[in-house]
Amino acid sequence: MTYDYVVIGGGASGMTAALILAKGGCRVALVEKSPRLAPVLRGFSRQGLHFDTGFHYTGGLGEGETLALCLDYLGISPGIETVAYRQDGFDLFRCDRSKFEFAFPVGYGRIRQSLCESFPGEEGAIDAYLEKVRTVCRALPYLSLDADWDLASSMQNLHGASLQDVLEGLTDNRTLRGLLMQHCLLYGVVPAEVSFAQHAAIMGPYYESVSGIRGGGRNLVSAFETSLNQHGVDLYCGSAARSLEFSAAGQIRALVLDNGQSLSCKACVASIHPQHLLEMVPDSCFRPVYRKRLRALEDTSSAFMLYAISDAPVEALKGANLFLAQALEDDAVFEAQSIKQSPMYIAASGYRAEDGAHQGLIGICPTPDSVTRKWAATKRGSRGEDYEAFKGEAMQRMLRRIEDALPEIRGQLTCVEGATPLTFGDYGNTPRGALYGVKHRIGQYNPMPRTRVDNLFFSGQAVAAPGLMGAVLSGFLTCGHILGHDRIREELKRCR
Repeated sequence: MTYDYVVIGGGASGMTAALILAKGGCRVALVEKSPRLAPVLRGFSRQGLHFDTGFHYTGGLGEGETLALCLDYLGISPGIETVAYRQDGFDLFRCDRSKFEFAFPVGYGRIRQSLCESFPGEEGAIDAYLEKVRTVCRALPYLSLDADWDLASSMQNLHGASLQDVLEGLTDNRTLRGLLMQHCLLYGVVPAEVSFAQHAAIMGPYYESVSGIRGGGRNLVSAFETSLNQHGVDLYCGSAARSLEFSAAGQIRALVLDNGQSLSCKACVASIHPQHLLEMVPDSCFRPVYRKRLRALEDTSSAFMLYAISDAPVEALKGANLFLAQALEDDAVFEAQSIKQSPMYIAASGYRAEDGAHQGLIGICPTPDSVTRKWAATKRGSRGEDYEAFKGEAMQRMLRRIEDALPEIRGQLTCVEGATPLTFGDYGNTPRGALYGVKHRIGQYNPMPRTRVDNLFFSGQAVAAPGLMGAVLSGFLTCGHILGHDRIREELKRCR
């Protein structure tokens, strides 16, 4: 059998691309290195509780909104149930040093009112910030189906002024600026490096609506699997893609897997880290300057992640998340070297089915991959007692910080699992365990979907943006280059 397209990488972007191509009449194979699709998005279970790893909450799932339309188009919506977050405060920010607190509500009107109440005299800056976010979101193709199609101009805008520069131009209030910067934790680029347009494209959908999915990433992946099966996509899990074979004319003719299996194909979509693709193709496929550019791509930081069980429900995390920061006024905190100084994101993760009382809790603390460099050459399951001791101590420091922030559950938390930069490298298949893959920063030109090889395309977070929204939209963006952007956007509009 010869496939029209082989898609490498079974995460959200790869599954999205495979479905769009299959819906477009193509014969598609989807290859995933892990034994099951989307291991990071799927999460895992411990002691009767499911813990999410790559998905916690998202914007854009409200009725008629971008991500909801995409999932309708993909046939995912019938298999999931969305859960709305608290309208009066989906994200709670706490500053350790100043004791400042702010609950970020849903909806531009509520956001404006809450910010104006907390920062009297800053109404002009607040209005200007929110209008700038709305303007960006209205102008980007796929994020707005009514926007004019001009991808080149849109991508150029993502390399404009930085978030930090824009905010400094709007207000001298350092606490307000710091608060509006804190959501950088959701995409892993510091305010001085991320463009305001990229920030707005990511945060705008959250400002419109905020939702989770009942059952989390596990149920989302299950819905994807059902749709992939219905559309006849063949799955090849448990063996990594090793190399692409080319004809004498330079056309892709097959993908070879680590187990020796060869999948004949006419074209390929690679939804993997761009640097991994370089290992699969002959040097002659890309110009030296392009290969150098891909090798030089800078990734986001990695993280420590704590998975714990609370003996009692955590009231502060009902329909909301908690962000901790040492100081809102200091953006250097985003690159802190210690758990005590680093910002932290804390979220609930459901209840144990048999008793409905014990609650899962997740803590994420950004950290550079250098903290685990000592064990970089080791393999999962054989890193030694010193690594396990290092990881255990990191999890205990995170647990203590969470108990300091939520004293009502002090003594009721038990760590059941932990992750380090090496863990993210193992399961996310990124070279340095980056939490959000390749950075989207000013001055770094990430790969576009189309490569100079006619039938080889990129997809994934590196192409569009991080998170579920970014991964899904990257699949649509890539397939738009294959099937036609006008066609796909018109079909998406019919899902309204």
